[in-house]
Amino acid sequence: MMCRNLLFLLAMPAAAVPSFDIHLETAPELRWAEVTKYYMKDILAMGETFNRTLHNKFTVEELKEWADVLSNGVPKEFLDEFRGMEKIVNSPLWTADHILLFNHLYELESPTMCSGLLAAQEDGTVIHGRNMDYSFLYKMPDGSTHDWPDVTYDVNFWREGKKIITSVAWPMSVGIHTAMRYDGWTFEQNTRTTNNHSLNLEAGKQGALPFPMNMRHLMQTIPDFSTALTKIASASWMAPQYFIMAGAGKFEGAVVTIDRAHEHLATTPPIQRIQANKGIWHLLQTNDDVNKPPPSFDPRRPLTENLLATKDQHEVNEGFVWDMIRAPTLFNPLTAFTWVATPATGYHETIVHSESPPQHLMLLEGPLTVQDSRKSIKMSDQWRQLFKRPLARYQMLQGTGA
Repeated sequence: MMCRNLLFLLAMPAAAVPSFDIHLETAPELRWAEVTKYYMKDILAMGETFNRTLHNKFTVEELKEWADVLSNGVPKEFLDEFRGMEKIVNSPLWTADHILLFNHLYELESPTMCSGLLAAQEDGTVIHGRNMDYSFLYKMPDGSTHDWPDVTYDVNFWREGKKIITSVAWPMSVGIHTAMRYDGWTFEQNTRTTNNHSLNLEAGKQGALPFPMNMRHLMQTIPDFSTALTKIASASWMAPQYFIMAGAGKFEGAVVTIDRAHEHLATTPPIQRIQANKGIWHLLQTNDDVNKPPPSFDPRRPLTENLLATKDQHEVNEGFVWDMIRAPTLFNPLTAFTWVATPATGYHETIVHSESPPQHLMLLEGPLTVQDSRKSIKMSDQWRQLFKRPLARYQMLQGTGA
């Protein structure tokens, strides 16, 4: 049997995603200038695919209606950021309204999958692991095809000389779907299959909020897990979804299943929490309600729960979470990036699909044991068959397949 860990070390991966700094004292129109210029070739290529997708799915009148509703639900500061990015790109593909819509792909019912894991160490430190399972294929001018892993980067938000937030982002997308408030809390958003753009729009007309920009506002203004959880769970959101959160305090971890607006359906799972007194030291959320049988076409949750059942809490550290979130039961052909973060320590790391997790060394009460999790995971035929349908759906929505 393995002994209790005395020391845990992480080595940086061979390659790291780019990192950018956003200073919140800077005028909103100027904040994203460096990022926008850095990714300009990709941004213009992305615009072609994004505009084609929009007009395949919505009429011009519907897009105007969406822009009006979303602009009413987004803080003015962020609308100013969109206008600044519009000026820098200077292309009809990326007006401020286009950028607004791009930042709310989920409310527009763009299909994603995703998985999130919270695991608590015996001392109460909660570690958050996340797979972003999403694809956005677009052609570059040289004929090559790019996707989210080609443009994934880390962004650090600064205020008064202090780094307050780290987030994983893509060009032109400046809201939050994967982020950590330093010494505060983490946030991850996952798809719930009851997402429906028509119903989301109607909810927005009644004052329900889109999540990405409003979540960034909450993370910029709320430093602690408890206040954030209360605010998030009580808010009215446009779309049904899952919010996964870890805190800097002992055993702070929760999964909130969101209904559209203020529906609060009787069949919706209550808030799931890590609870030391009940022996609940981990929470797993994929894309189905945990109080219902998993769908036959998606075995990720039951397979991973079976794997976790063979583990013990004394094994938990960042390396453990890397191993679990990159296990073949969760890691799949659609995983754009994987992220692990610990709000209590400030640790965070982002790797894209083709990269390996950082090596982790565990010094035990015996000889030094090296566990190298740089695994070249080959998807089985079963996994590839499983993901045929969502892959085909992405291609259809983007006009790249039948």
